Amino acid sequence: MTRALIAVGAALVLMIGGLGLAVFVSRDEDDVGADSLLSENLTRAIGTGDRVDLARLAPFEWDEVLVVARGTPRAEISRRLGYEWTGSGDLDLGEQFVFLDGGQVARFADYRGLARFEGFETPIDALPREDAVLLVRDLVVSPARAR
Repeated sequence: MTRALIAVGAALVLMIGGLGLAVFVSRDEDDVGADSLLSENLTRAIGTGDRVDLARLAPFEWDEVLVVARGTPRAEISRRLGYEWTGSGDLDLGEQFVFLDGGQVARFADYRGLARFEGFETPIDALPREDAVLLVRDLVVSPARAR
């Protein structure tokens, strides 16, 4: 009985070690994940407000936000950034807000609601921090700046 328990224990250790090795080898340290709290706050602000000031919503350092339309290919985002986009969000599920500081990604957020975005340049629009205000009317989001 003792030998059987030792064999089972050794097998479990080997399987857990193998799983850990598989995760370690397959990870990509360059992937950038969406800021979940920022995504939730952004989605809530759009869903409940009529004016969303992104500078107040995102109080960290950034100077420009890219509003990326739903379904935009990763290659298009990479072209706009000038380097490879490694964001891990699903671009088909909703718009993304990529906050840049000096041209580098500071953070990004996924919009997770049902609103439509109109009046933005597609597939990617850039709003400087001082003009990063969104107007929301009947779940239609548009930039507050005049075009």
